[in-house]
Amino acid sequence: MPIFVLLPQNEAAQGQLRAAVLREFPDAHKPIANQNWLVAGKGTAQDISAKLGITHPKDAAAPSIGTVMVLEVGSYYGRAPSDIWDWVKAKWEATSG
Repeated sequence: MPIFVLLPQNEAAQGQLRAAVLREFPDAHKPIANQNWLVAGKGTAQDISAKLGITHPKDAAAPSIGTVMVLEVGSYYGRAPSDIWDWVKAKWEATSG
């Protein structure tokens, strides 16, 4: 189960994304700085985008929640608060084996 970074690109998307993340990933999300999110979920970046309502299949009539980038994490390194690294490590280990 991969980890994804969600980057809303405007204020309208920020609030809608928060509600969608809490609904779709209730036990697999971590808020990070600037209204961005980490989520752990099955599928591709495109699947996560559709699940959250960022994008929909072409035949779907539902509106999107806004402009959000969905990036799959391939590796990680850097400086962040310990709780973020603990979450990433736990999800990474749980899904890599």
